[in-house]
Amino acid sequence: MTQNHMVNNFIHKVGSHCESSAMRDMFEFYGFPMSEPMAFGLDGTMGFAYFDSSTRTAGSEPSDMAIFVGGKQDTITPNSLACRLLGITLRKQSFTSADKAWEESKKLLLQGIPLLIQVDLGFLTYFEEEEEIHFGGHAITLAGYDEEKGIAYVGDTEFKGFQEVLIEDLKKARSSKHGPKYLHPNNTQYSMQRRVDGKHPPFAAGVKLAIQKVVDHMLRPSMNNIGIQGFKRFANAILNWNETLMGQIINPYNGKEESSARLTFELIHGYIETWGTGGASFRNLYKSFLEELLDHPELKVGQRAWKTDELNILKDSIPHISASAQKWTLLAETLKNAADEYKSECLKYVNLDELHNLTLEMLSEEEQLFKKLSKIKI
Repeated sequence: MTQNHMVNNFIHKVGSHCESSAMRDMFEFYGFPMSEPMAFGLDGTMGFAYFDSSTRTAGSEPSDMAIFVGGKQDTITPNSLACRLLGITLRKQSFTSADKAWEESKKLLLQGIPLLIQVDLGFLTYFEEEEEIHFGGHAITLAGYDEEKGIAYVGDTEFKGFQEVLIEDLKKARSSKHGPKYLHPNNTQYSMQRRVDGKHPPFAAGVKLAIQKVVDHMLRPSMNNIGIQGFKRFANAILNWNETLMGQIINPYNGKEESSARLTFELIHGYIETWGTGGASFRNLYKSFLEELLDHPELKVGQRAWKTDELNILKDSIPHISASAQKWTLLAETLKNAADEYKSECLKYVNLDELHNLTLEMLSEEEQLFKKLSKIKI
């Protein structure tokens, strides 16, 4: 097999969220140039999820996390809505062996097929972290390799161009067992192919499906810890933090014992603001998606063109997500500032009633947002 190879004409652009930026890079390679917010919005993965230490999730134990607050309710699957709307088939492969996964990856690369792969970023040496942090839900693209040098070339959200990573380190990143089981990469890779028949719905119709998928996430959740119901649980739980966040807890990402309150405040800030969310728990990305739709020419032409009242609904929804996004950031920064300044004593220096009220304001904005968007009929 060839010792080195790069997929021709595959490029990486800096983005905000690992999965949507990787998908955007892949979409552009297959002839669908678009912004990252558009790729994110078309996949309809935004939502809300809240888990605390009493909640069991698939493959995890209650002690894996004290509190988790997430702005997504879905992730990339072979049933990816964005792919279906573009007329792309998405193939998922997982392997028990890192060596087998690498051999299969090389075969596809040699066919000119770039890959989206799941990895534990703790093994990626181009991240210059003060301490080793393991997170196995990270998505990157694989563009090529040079076996003579023992390196692979990967595209990663915040880094310009392709990064060099040792093939052996990449194998470790793809087969990592660190952290909760549901975040284990399992040597998973995704490849894309345009449908031979070229079939896909008109953009003006398809984007309605994407919006309604998120509306369903928020207004018609399948469990009471997700969507608007989960949001209410999170808001009410804040009032009990003086009891629930006392003592010490194990950090699920590095295995160290830390102050429960301080760790929770830092993690919530990361979940909302800094760990590949684009800020404000993915609300900034979704706001940009809705704003881009307002001026999108394909919404205003053809048999499936949007009606004036639908465009007005879209326009009226943007102030709500803007207000919510600002409040998400305020919540995250309030917790981070307290953790930074007061360390393990941070719980004493936040007003839980004020945080609760702020979260209720966010909830109100999002209820209004998604009730408005629900009126855009497919």
